[in-house]
Amino acid sequence: MTAADPASGKASPATRSGPIVVSGAHGQSLFLRVDAVPREGETVLASGFDEPEDGGKATNQAVAVAKLGVPVRFVTVVGQDERGRRWRGILEGYGIDTRYVREVEGPTDVGFVMLPPSGIPAIATSCELSLLLDGALVRSCADAYSDAAVVVCQFEAPQSCAAESFRLARAAGATTILNPAPAQALEDELVDLVDVLVPNQHEAALLEGTGEDPPDLSGRLCARYGCAVVVTAGAEGCYCADPTGLRAHFPASVVEVTDTTGAGDAFVGALAVGLREGHDLATAAAFATQAASLSVARPGTMPSYPTRAELPPTWTVQAKA
Repeated sequence: MTAADPASGKASPATRSGPIVVSGAHGQSLFLRVDAVPREGETVLASGFDEPEDGGKATNQAVAVAKLGVPVRFVTVVGQDERGRRWRGILEGYGIDTRYVREVEGPTDVGFVMLPPSGIPAIATSCELSLLLDGALVRSCADAYSDAAVVVCQFEAPQSCAAESFRLARAAGATTILNPAPAQALEDELVDLVDVLVPNQHEAALLEGTGEDPPDLSGRLCARYGCAVVVTAGAEGCYCADPTGLRAHFPASVVEVTDTTGAGDAFVGALAVGLREGHDLATAAAFATQAASLSVARPGTMPSYPTRAELPPTWTVQAKA
């Protein structure tokens, strides 16, 4: 069987049977509701402290895949502490293959999430352990990629994690998806290994360097990097471009927004599922837009991610002209 070719604009002949492998940093979220996100030197009132099921972008994306009923393998690092042990149990509870979750000395990384009344969070993340997730550690987990159908990476770990993960993905014939967040310039060794680039509109603007108009950004980044590009744009949905000339906009469903935390990760997970199942980029992006729209209508991160039963039973593409 062959993996989906996202740049071709056509579905692959058959679904890949291998898992989706997510490689990236894990960080437990510590959550606060605030009256406003503080400026430098400012103190604000907060309430509702919680440690929700939100583990950073890679963990969120792995859970988003698992909740859609697709086998997922996770390559990450946690500390040898109570939080790390608890998270291994949480991941296994979602059905995620944790054989490649490495335990190292030190406390598990955490992220501090401040949620103002707008529902748009501000996040600061510690990354001491995440920095250990480099190319060498990924190579020690090479077996995780041997039968992968899709490999997904982000930038909360060093770029060498994504580069080595994608080299192993290419050797396995897998499709590679890069979510370049937090935003940073792509290293040269990584560019040629990316099949699908999935930034949000702010990350895309930083990569492209000329503005924040999502329809233009997707096309310009596609031309720059020579890969398929999906720019997510919140309530506007997403904008797709690929080297064959695809240019498509899929608006988000109209919902009452409760919490946008992790919506981009719900999108990336669902996009990976769509490509694994042999659908073309446009169809997979339409499906991912539906999944992300459902997630923002509910509180929380992982608990808000939809199951397959909550999404339309058939794949539909409704592009906006």
